[in-house]
Amino acid sequence: MSVKKLDAIIFGATGFTGQVVVEDAVDILKDFKWGIAGRNESKLKDVLVKVGKRTQQDLSNIPIILADVNDQKSIEDMAKKCKIVLNCCGPYRFYGEVVVKACIDAGTHHVDVSGEPQYFNGMQLKYNDLAKQNGSYVVSTCAFESVPSELGVQYAEKNFPGTVNSVELYWESRNNSQDKSSKAILHTGTWESAIYAMAHAREMLALEKKLNSEKIPSFSPKLWMRPYVHQTEGLKSYFAPFPVTDRNVVQRSQRLAYLHDNKRPIQFEMYIGMKSLLMALLLPVFLLFATIMANIGFTRKLLLKYPHIFSGGLMTHEGPLEVNRKATEFRYTLKAKGWTSDTPQSAPPNKEIVVRVSGKDPGYGITSCALLFCAKTILKEHNKMPGKGGVLPPGFAFAKTNLMDEIGSYKTGLKFEVIKQ
Repeated sequence: MSVKKLDAIIFGATGFTGQVVVEDAVDILKDFKWGIAGRNESKLKDVLVKVGKRTQQDLSNIPIILADVNDQKSIEDMAKKCKIVLNCCGPYRFYGEVVVKACIDAGTHHVDVSGEPQYFNGMQLKYNDLAKQNGSYVVSTCAFESVPSELGVQYAEKNFPGTVNSVELYWESRNNSQDKSSKAILHTGTWESAIYAMAHAREMLALEKKLNSEKIPSFSPKLWMRPYVHQTEGLKSYFAPFPVTDRNVVQRSQRLAYLHDNKRPIQFEMYIGMKSLLMALLLPVFLLFATIMANIGFTRKLLLKYPHIFSGGLMTHEGPLEVNRKATEFRYTLKAKGWTSDTPQSAPPNKEIVVRVSGKDPGYGITSCALLFCAKTILKEHNKMPGKGGVLPPGFAFAKTNLMDEIGSYKTGLKFEVIKQ
């Protein structure tokens, strides 16, 4: 007798991010049958006990599946037991492909919280056709990178009275915690992913070149990244260019929208804000220094071994205290420029609107919320997604779904607002 599939399995449930996802799943996936997976049964049971106490619910009936990335058959068996895998097991450069391949072979959907361009670009090049053939949606960066920026661009376009040419995103954050015993904001898993991404930057550029091999028209006026520190109207911070994962993902979504729907792509650039001019000037220097170290074997080992030293205490093996997580706030201010409906696009852009996306606990709370709602959206609204499957960025995958409304109305989700119309 065949056993009915679970709706979802959270893989990597014993990790720092995985445990946050399990706790949020108690509410967000309450109408679905879900389970957790990992390689250590006792630790998985401990997670359910711990989360059960925090949520005051009996989780003893939540299925536990044993799966190890070093045991391919166990991963394949896991993928066959559900409709979608929520993969929290990184760095994905090392542990991601075996899960993606197993899901696609089983016709199972897959979402993850990767911020590693080499990984998700590589998966698209390698498995997109097979995913389409097998009816499997594989969507990476369903996390703080890059759901808020993807949805922010969509929200700006939704409120724009015409055609959007470009969006510039300005990122500001602050921590209001009164607990000064630790200033950690991220677990070292995020640090490791960033170091390996820097170490293989050339590979990332080569993959992007392959992905963008199909020529598209050049749209004007061209939006150029400002390579210098600057301020912008309405904000007090000093902003430096920050071409991280979000930029790559948003631009990829816009490119796919043009290729599939002949929709004019929105040009996108991103900047990060600092309280002082000096900090903003030093940021590019720090990133350059870290990239050089990441590309040298010996110094890369030092970066990985002593993250708390090289990150100034912001990254630790223990991860951030919950009080610090909850006290961390972010806001994205997006400035969209384009043409009103009655203005020809041959003329200079004549309209600007400003929108904002904000929230708390971006590294883990927003990441968990985004991952779960992306998974829920695939389960409920896959008929509104492009084609029958594929390896896709979230902005393109969920453009015609209700993801923005779902995550915007959730108690710990994202807040969307128009600042200037």
